[in-house]
Amino acid sequence: MRANISVHEPRQPQDKDTMFAFSMEGNNQPSAPRSQIPFAWAPGWNSPQAWNKFQDEVGGKLRHGDPGVRLFEASASGLEYFTAVPASFQAEEGKWRIAPYYHLFGSDELSQRAPVFQSRMPEPYIKLNPADAAKLGVNPGAMLSFSVEGQTLRLPLVISEGLTAGQVGLPMGMPGIAPVLTGSRIDSLQEAKA
Repeated sequence: MRANISVHEPRQPQDKDTMFAFSMEGNNQPSAPRSQIPFAWAPGWNSPQAWNKFQDEVGGKLRHGDPGVRLFEASASGLEYFTAVPASFQAEEGKWRIAPYYHLFGSDELSQRAPVFQSRMPEPYIKLNPADAAKLGVNPGAMLSFSVEGQTLRLPLVISEGLTAGQVGLPMGMPGIAPVLTGSRIDSLQEAKA
């Protein structure tokens, strides 16, 4: 709050990643013939009021043209990605699809290397819906083995009500569990032989 100093807004921060250069030589005059405007600010004006200086009329178009480019033209049929919706997930007997589980500590491959993060990372696991676990005849903590994308894994079981039948949850990004496995199918899910 700065109302006791001035009711006007301070100058906006200058973006270092923009195509514009902020310097004393810069031209920010509203009458300059250009459509690219780096910022709208004038001494003693609030931000919305400063934009009025660059418009044909208050709330109108910019004096020297719109700098934007329309990417999508309006059409009566709507955009294609709203109509081409993939089918919803349907469980198939004896087949499972990987659902991703992400963890604050451990799902990022760089943070896994820090000892402080390693102490907070969960051990890799496989999550199953209670109905799927009952069909396999396994209890929480049982070691399950399965194949995915030519790789065989052995992980302890965790039961989750949050998964639908036919899905397995894997902690993505953990060592040996690449994020690209999301959505892959699992083969030969069974209790691991001792």
